Amino acid sequence: MKTRILFISLVSAGVMLLAGCNRNKADLNNSNNHNNSSNQLNQLLSPATAKVPEDSQTDKPNLLYSQFYKDGNQWHWKLSSKQDGLIDDSQIKSVKSAGQKDVYKFNLVSNTNKKYQLNFNWINGGHQAYTINTSYHSVDANFILADTNQSAEWHNGTPQALEGSWATDYTKNPNNSQQLPYIKQFLNITDTTTNSFVNEYDGNHRLYNSNTNSNTNNLSYQATSQGLYVLKSYSNTSTPVVYNIAIINANQIKVTGLTSAPLTLVKSSSTATTTQDQDPITSSQSGSSTASSATSQQATPGTTSNHLTDQQVVNWIWPQVKSIYPNMNVSSTDFTYMPQMRNGLLYVDVLENHDAAVFKNSKVDSNTDPRVASFRVNSSGQLEEMDSTTGSWIVVSQRTSK
Repeated sequence: MKTRILFISLVSAGVMLLAGCNRNKADLNNSNNHNNSSNQLNQLLSPATAKVPEDSQTDKPNLLYSQFYKDGNQWHWKLSSKQDGLIDDSQIKSVKSAGQKDVYKFNLVSNTNKKYQLNFNWINGGHQAYTINTSYHSVDANFILADTNQSAEWHNGTPQALEGSWATDYTKNPNNSQQLPYIKQFLNITDTTTNSFVNEYDGNHRLYNSNTNSNTNNLSYQATSQGLYVLKSYSNTSTPVVYNIAIINANQIKVTGLTSAPLTLVKSSSTATTTQDQDPITSSQSGSSTASSATSQQATPGTTSNHLTDQQVVNWIWPQVKSIYPNMNVSSTDFTYMPQMRNGLLYVDVLENHDAAVFKNSKVDSNTDPRVASFRVNSSGQLEEMDSTTGSWIVVSQRTSK
């Protein structure tokens, strides 16, 4: 009997010990989940602690206000309006990815103990503006951090110093592409629009792919201090694209909002000085191959069909550009060249740099459209220029082999 009692006691102790271990593991997992969620919320929401009115392209009589704040280790979301005051003050219980890039799903509990979900995302690259969508209180709105300072005014258009085409130097492809290891980020700013895209290049800096990030209009700006600006504009939806831009000098700017980290871009950043090296008109590299079909998609990296370096692009089209200015002593560096691959073909827009001395001395109106001409390489390997009146393409140069 004593042996049976001892055996039962040992079994009971083992069960209790196992239960204790399982409970400790569960507590540890819950603690880890809480810490991970808290760390993720810290990264997401730390830049969003200001009280911000919703962005509206039409004046609303009762603007909503959004504010995230942290009380101890607990993140909260406060919703209010101009007329109604405080609407809700909810605790954020957890966060997870919503299955879309940069979109997160929050689980919250309101101050009336209502459980609900909210979708949150930072708009474009930097922490400049965010979107909130939740069926609770029917909120679907954008919030621009620059609107925190309600005394700052938005002005139509853009400062003249920011107008132009800007790009980074060649940088490492973040997609870790071995076949296309380099990229350039482009940003074109006019008085009413912005256009940003990324070009992907092979190891010899030949252009293969172009990915458009955004095309926007209805551009406006705030001047936050000397040489510092906030630009906002809109795509086909009502979602704003927002950039913070610092002017470094006449030909260099620092942009926050294109990617998660600030980027330095320069004007006329495609290598614009004409050279005799690798001229695509006579180069055996490009002259010995045929151009891609007009209906083809992206060509395979490693081939040279219809794929040129930025330098080759400038060398080829420069004689055509120079002929447009028979009475002006222009050089290739007085222009900006914007090459893009579209539907398997290479397109190039050429724009005047109105800050160049030759245009300033000629008193060219800086408010005029800087676009000079548009070119493309057709499926037969010929250089074509677009007729600005009809939109048709006319062959202006033919590639030949040495």
